[in-house]
Amino acid sequence: MWASLLAGAWAFVTAHAWNPAPPFNPAECEVNYTWDVREWIVDYLRPTINLGGKASRQAPFEIPNDKKAAKLLVNNLYPGPVVEAVEGQLICVAVTNNLLDNQVAIHWHGLHMRGSPSMDGVYGVTQGGITAQGGTFTYRFRANSGTSWWHAHMQAMQADKGLKGPIVIHKKDDPHKHLYSEERIISLSDEWQNPEVCLKAEGAQPGNPVCAEIEKATWNGQWGDGSGEYPWPLVTVEKGKCYRLRFIGMMGQAQNFQIQIAGHDMTLIAVDGADVEPKKVKQFNLHAGERADVVVCADQEPGNYIMTATYDLACFLEHAPAPHMPRVDSCNFWAFLNYKGHNENPGRPSHNLLGGYTPPKGTGGGASPKPVTGLQWDTNLKSAWSMMRNLEQTKEPEKPDVTYVLDVGVVGPEFKAGVTPYAHSDRMYMFTERRPWKKPNTPLLHTKGQCGAEGVPFITVDKPMTVEVIINNLSPTAHVLHMHGMRFSVVNYAPYSESWCSNAHFECFFTPIQVAKLLTCPGARESDPGTKFPYDAYWGCPYDPAKDAASQNLEAPLQKDMISLWRRSWAVIRFKADNPGTWIFHCHMEQHIPTGQIMAFNILPKEQPPIPSDIPTEGHCSVWSEVVPRDNRTYIGRPPKPYRNVVRSGKPDFLI
Repeated sequence: MWASLLAGAWAFVTAHAWNPAPPFNPAECEVNYTWDVREWIVDYLRPTINLGGKASRQAPFEIPNDKKAAKLLVNNLYPGPVVEAVEGQLICVAVTNNLLDNQVAIHWHGLHMRGSPSMDGVYGVTQGGITAQGGTFTYRFRANSGTSWWHAHMQAMQADKGLKGPIVIHKKDDPHKHLYSEERIISLSDEWQNPEVCLKAEGAQPGNPVCAEIEKATWNGQWGDGSGEYPWPLVTVEKGKCYRLRFIGMMGQAQNFQIQIAGHDMTLIAVDGADVEPKKVKQFNLHAGERADVVVCADQEPGNYIMTATYDLACFLEHAPAPHMPRVDSCNFWAFLNYKGHNENPGRPSHNLLGGYTPPKGTGGGASPKPVTGLQWDTNLKSAWSMMRNLEQTKEPEKPDVTYVLDVGVVGPEFKAGVTPYAHSDRMYMFTERRPWKKPNTPLLHTKGQCGAEGVPFITVDKPMTVEVIINNLSPTAHVLHMHGMRFSVVNYAPYSESWCSNAHFECFFTPIQVAKLLTCPGARESDPGTKFPYDAYWGCPYDPAKDAASQNLEAPLQKDMISLWRRSWAVIRFKADNPGTWIFHCHMEQHIPTGQIMAFNILPKEQPPIPSDIPTEGHCSVWSEVVPRDNRTYIGRPPKPYRNVVRSGKPDFLI
């Protein structure tokens, strides 16, 4: 009997448990990149821009102290190198980590990694870190089309120190190709001289950073004020041509920028990499992590036309500080659409009496630009979600197969100056219960959540189905949420940002829950009744299916991989659980990541492909698809232990 049991167990093991990934063959790569990650001392307002003269790149000792910063750069570039390919090509990115004391992991934001979940690049979830001082790893994957970007996903601050750059994956048959002849990438980012200090939340207003809402912002790695040292960033075009402008929101703390181009209509053609029916817009909102592709034709009188990125949520702070929220120098950041040959300087901005700045006029035709037409598209508003439709529309079923309710909130203990260390107070969560993120002992994908994942907030979906997620924001701060591994459909969105909690009603931020129940939201709910900072401010007005389901859009909801969750509001999304892997869902505002606003979906664990043998891992758990531990692996803590059960057969311990 024992012999037959052992034989059966052995057959199961050989058929199911030990399914090693095929070895990596570099000869199969169709698009190759080689990356060198190093630390550089730079001027944080134009880290690698070298325009000559006063705008030349300087040696560290020549950079003024109030501009000097340590950046982490790939190939000495900021933003980092562009990853460009055609959909379906096998992309290989060989990363060498030459940092002295920091591991690295690179995430490919907006790429779904279908068939390659191990390459998603999330430390603690899909891999261990690439070791410092020469560690190497080659990411390889076949990418879906669209405008995306890559950034470090080792810990929150590495991206804000410079590890980020664009991705452009061209569609084989671009439905919008007839609208433009050339392309330009426009990356927008907030900039901080010391993000490791500023993008923390200890003692600040709920969910806000400790330095300011915003310090500076760059267009393609360049901040400008029209001076010789800091010329205006330019997007150069030629008269008579139409351009696909690929806007990428690479911000870390700034929730969003409102984008305008003087004198030029914009036609929106893609959102988060997904094609949409072309719509003319005169302004659009770009959140952190989002991408928006617009077509702009250089059909005006040549000159320099101002381009504006406005962080509208911070504009009131130009004039005066708010409690725990310092005053900001400016909420507007400018560049110029530059017609080739117009090299004149538009001049300097003028400082306004009560704060903020007025930009210079443009030059040539840009001095008196014509009015623009089109929609003002702002996905902080419920009305915006019905303005755009995808070219490939997805009709949602009347009822999902399963619904999860995720609350976004804050749990104690409260911050106490000089007592509570970083990320140990006012912890944030986004889960079905009050459970902030806890990094697994071994990457979650490597164990399918079966080892070293105690207390980790993740949900397993073990068969293909339509998953509905209701997200309630039980906090006074907005969030920008990103889903790895897939797009989702936005089927419903709270209307509060257009009524009692709009930008015009900033008192919403400070309103105690008892007042809210009387005046605006009878069903208001606290995120943690034990956390009272500073005046019962941690509450939200949650989704009520009895009255809110009537406003859902199931016919043609917009597909996204990012969504802005407004203050005290809710949103309802749906996705198809058909991409095997472990995919995190998290806030993309950097100060919310270390404090715990992350959860994960463990999708179709039985169908997840084997873990490649060269991918970094860590912890005391074995990788589920391997027979024995790898000799070249660095484990942290105890020696590896089995994935699940162990069969004793007189041979080495085998994993089931």
